[in-house]
Amino acid sequence: MAGRRVSRCIAGLLALLLLAGCRANWQATVLRPDGRAFTAGPQTLRDLDAYAEEAGGRRVLPLERVLAAAGHTSVERLTVVEPGGARHEFAWAAVAEEARWLPDGRVEIDGQALAAAQLEAEPSPLAAQVQARLIDVAPTIAAALGVPAPAKATGRALDVPRAPRVALIFLDGLGYLRYGEAQRDGLIPNLAGLGAPLLGLTVYPPVTNVATPSLLTGAPPAVHGADRRGIRTTSAETIFDTVTAAGRRAVAVEGDSLAFNLRNADVQLSGDRDGNGSTDDNVAANALAAIAAGPPDLLFVHWHGIDDAGHTYGPGAPQEVAKIAEVDAALGQIVSALPSQTLIVVVADHGMHLVQEEGRLGNHGHLVERDMFVPIVITVKHYP
Repeated sequence: MAGRRVSRCIAGLLALLLLAGCRANWQATVLRPDGRAFTAGPQTLRDLDAYAEEAGGRRVLPLERVLAAAGHTSVERLTVVEPGGARHEFAWAAVAEEARWLPDGRVEIDGQALAAAQLEAEPSPLAAQVQARLIDVAPTIAAALGVPAPAKATGRALDVPRAPRVALIFLDGLGYLRYGEAQRDGLIPNLAGLGAPLLGLTVYPPVTNVATPSLLTGAPPAVHGADRRGIRTTSAETIFDTVTAAGRRAVAVEGDSLAFNLRNADVQLSGDRDGNGSTDDNVAANALAAIAAGPPDLLFVHWHGIDDAGHTYGPGAPQEVAKIAEVDAALGQIVSALPSQTLIVVVADHGMHLVQEEGRLGNHGHLVERDMFVPIVITVKHYP
């Protein structure tokens, strides 16, 4: 009897060891956007460990990091196929925040831990219509000014004429879909008056301190190195570097602090001098003063208020609507003050989606269309 118990214990132990071994050597296929297979396994999680998070006493990887590594730039729906063929389909925007890849190879999504043989990601319909990327902006500005593009730029120069100066207007948090809604509602007559925007694609993750260096270097996060929250500088050459190296002048008008280090620009911070709870009016005043003092070759103007209002109140809330209209009016003042023949480039770093989180009703940072698609407006001012 004792011998049989020992035998059963040994058999059980061997089964556990075998199961542990299987989990340690798990493998899953993630279909790339072109249908080719991206193989994910334990090494994938080790390669991406810098992006892992601590949750419940264990180290887990946001599932989006694997999707991004497989080449996905937006996801509408995700299907998890189990080894036995069972299929589980999810609307990605609803589950992206908490979706993780566990160390044992299972994916944790919408409260379920699923064994995954294959993941199939359906992109947003907008993905097939993209006309430009955020990383195209720096090479485009360089081409317009006749200076070299930043050394590590991989974006392409869009078709623009040579110009004596460029104004780069940065509308933090105004995604492409929100632009369309704001135009429909008559909130942005000045911005809409500059012409139809290109459908632009930002970078992953779509957050300001990752998108800003992509905008300025013309390179993706894997190249410039600021590839997650918390990194605020890059050694990669920026458009400010190339402009100043060519003997030209760059001025950057910011809010009361820098979201990213703007090396080799004459940075002008704009505190809330009037105490109205916003720096946007101060940014506008400082930008107008910079133009009046003699417009620089490259003027960078960054308004933060749309993003701030979107986080606090949610996109579409009355406070966010009022902020969009306010920033548009300020944009109109800047455009009016700029000299003729200025190339005007208006971009956003990311969009914003509704959430129900403690302390905020809007957020961004995911492979969802409201976050990933941005307007890119390019025009030349032809009037005094």
